[in-house]
Amino acid sequence: ERTSESLTLLDGNTDSYTEAGTDAQVLIVEDKEFYATQLIEMLAADGHESTVVERPEESIDRLLNNEYDMILIELRLEDHDALRLCAQIRSIDAVRHVPILLLAEESDTERLAKAMDLGCNDYVVRPVDRNELLARCRTQVRRRRYQAKLRDNYERSFEMALTDGLTGLYNRRYLEAHLSGLIERIVGGRRHLSVIMFDIDHFKKINDTHGHAAGDEVLQELCARVMKGVRSFDTVARYGGEEFVVVMPETDMGVATTVAERLRHGVADQPFTAITADQKLEVTISIGVAEVDVAGGETTTSLINRADKALYVAKSKGRNRVMCWSVDGILDPTGASMSDDT
Repeated sequence: ERTSESLTLLDGNTDSYTEAGTDAQVLIVEDKEFYATQLIEMLAADGHESTVVERPEESIDRLLNNEYDMILIELRLEDHDALRLCAQIRSIDAVRHVPILLLAEESDTERLAKAMDLGCNDYVVRPVDRNELLARCRTQVRRRRYQAKLRDNYERSFEMALTDGLTGLYNRRYLEAHLSGLIERIVGGRRHLSVIMFDIDHFKKINDTHGHAAGDEVLQELCARVMKGVRSFDTVARYGGEEFVVVMPETDMGVATTVAERLRHGVADQPFTAITADQKLEVTISIGVAEVDVAGGETTTSLINRADKALYVAKSKGRNRVMCWSVDGILDPTGASMSDDT
């Protein structure tokens, strides 16, 4: 958390003392109407809104379909096992972090100990003192909200470390780690894997003529079009600048080339709208395709380098085209071999 703040990735406003622990949504599991009414009135003093249910199965349904800051459970439910309910709540990922506060009698020492082992957070002994109940509730609500914010900040900072801020695609760091793992599994299983590398033709000219804001718009729209043209399990990453890579598992060279041509047409056939430039821009991409060498010795670097060489040939042959690297040399989509000197 502190590292994220120092890098200005997050706002840093997560101190627990800034949270009052009031105005919470509370689920009460209580089968005695008198006690339930009493709890609702006590909790209302701190602005808490309470929902009362009598049966454990109903409480689970409520938890899964609503967001609660805390759960109050009567330890002595007449027809149900409160400890079993606590264990069930802690076993469900979606609600396992919601604090559980138990309502118990002085003689419930052994059951309370077991409840703590199951993951319950705190308890109040009857007769319930309103100030004690409110104080314990504030503590749990504060903890719940503080931990939720820390968790959210962690997930956002983790995402920032692996994704490109402008396009929302994975970054080069993630691509290399992901591709390395895929190559290791696929080479051993003698399966197919292809990569498509492409970049925008004359992108510097777009920036110089229309400004970097227009260039950013082009990058964002390009990524949106590419994402529509690949499968859900393909990985698209920004490799650097205006250069991108698509990782396609279970895909041979022929299929990857077909996809590459579809992506090329999807970019070239329709002008890009740049609001900051107040006009439509003609944009094209050049593409290189390479497939994993299942014979062995393949690495992320060697595979990317072959796709990059094919991309270089596509640019040298006039741009706005697809070229493929194979064991026979650089090929165009029709299968014609190019000279090694190229």
